[in-house]
Amino acid sequence: MKLINWSYAKRYNIKAVFDEFPHVVVLFRQIGGYYFIFSMKGLTKEHIPTRQDYVRMEYLLNKDLGMLDAYIERKYKK
Repeated sequence: MKLINWSYAKRYNIKAVFDEFPHVVVLFRQIGGYYFIFSMKGLTKEHIPTRQDYVRMEYLLNKDLGMLDAYIERKYKK
């Protein structure tokens, strides 16, 4: 999976698009020192991301923004 594009959105959010889900806009919010997935727009019943996809998306965005250390050290890890 690759991060195609990201941009800032209203209220300190970030919108991102990934190559495996090009029709889905993923909205991230910041908590602590890292970003997490808040919502997704454009999902279809045929192609729903798994938990592993969510984690990979969060990882890629935080890596691109230089917040990977905070993301790895977060309290809730599974």
